[in-house]
Amino acid sequence: MKKTVLKTNSAQLILEAILVRGLDVKVISSRFNLLELSHKGRSVFVMGTSFPVNSQPACFVANNKFLTRKVLLANGIPVPRSWLVRTKVEARKLVTDKDFFPCVLKPVRGAHGRRVVVNIESLDEFEEVLSMVFTSPGKKNVLVEEYIKGKDYRFFVVGDRVVAVMERIPAHVVGDGVKNIRELIKRYNENPDVGERYEKPLCRIKVNGEIMRNLKKLNMKLTYVPQRGEKVFLRQNANISTGGIGVDATDEVSDEIKEIAVRAAKAVGMEITGVDMIYDKMLNNPTVLELNDCPGIDIRHYPMEGESRDVAGEIVEYLYKEELREAGENKVLVGSEESVNPVVVSVV
Repeated sequence: MKKTVLKTNSAQLILEAILVRGLDVKVISSRFNLLELSHKGRSVFVMGTSFPVNSQPACFVANNKFLTRKVLLANGIPVPRSWLVRTKVEARKLVTDKDFFPCVLKPVRGAHGRRVVVNIESLDEFEEVLSMVFTSPGKKNVLVEEYIKGKDYRFFVVGDRVVAVMERIPAHVVGDGVKNIRELIKRYNENPDVGERYEKPLCRIKVNGEIMRNLKKLNMKLTYVPQRGEKVFLRQNANISTGGIGVDATDEVSDEIKEIAVRAAKAVGMEITGVDMIYDKMLNNPTVLELNDCPGIDIRHYPMEGESRDVAGEIVEYLYKEELREAGENKVLVGSEESVNPVVVSVV
């Protein structure tokens, strides 16, 4: 039978984790990654990495960075200082009055690092990037946020625990002493693990205004030839969707910091989520940036460095934890060597 292929790699991993655990599953729509899985008469829908245990209000809050910050702040969880603005005039007045540099501009709603501008260091630079965020006339909900230094981590929370931690490293190229930056970007994009739209673990590096801004800050152009081993960071936000890479950090981060991620998830009401946090280990300064209701999980299965973590398996077992642990039922546990014969997937 032909293997069912879903639209994104993360959704495909969820489907395969369902099958190996012997749950019945129907692919309602491969185009929209919509699955219906069932066991002993209990059925639930899973759409990509959107799960039924996350309530609609919780997802609404997680999708609004301003509301997320308000909820986290009310629960004593460290967040960056930020202000909501709706026009370029409001944004300009805010940073001028407060001399608020370095700072970050980001839409209140959005994902994959789109229109997020990080580490704006002066009023002149602020003026240059305003049009990247305020892309059309009229009022927009935009956050002007304090820029926090430190490593960028994604914590994958399932229930009451962190099942994996990934350090996210911004898009960059490494010089060979021969190719220029444009050529090195092309070589990176030709990697077989790099996809167009999340069908593979890594995403293309696309030359745009944000990359040109960062090269300008480095006094470089696309024609610059980095020396052998020289690392040139092309962006300052570390989203995988903008060409960043992931390195496993599950065993590196302390339980104390992981607990902050769990608390953040509980405060918003998310049972399965990705919590983004900046952490400066030297200063012991953790800061929660946002939560994700549909986190990409494939990079955790295929990190650029470090151990692979079976996040898909953890999620599926959490959804059906009681049924899968009943005596005499499938005993496939995350990390175990036990297996079952997968059921045949039904495609509607």
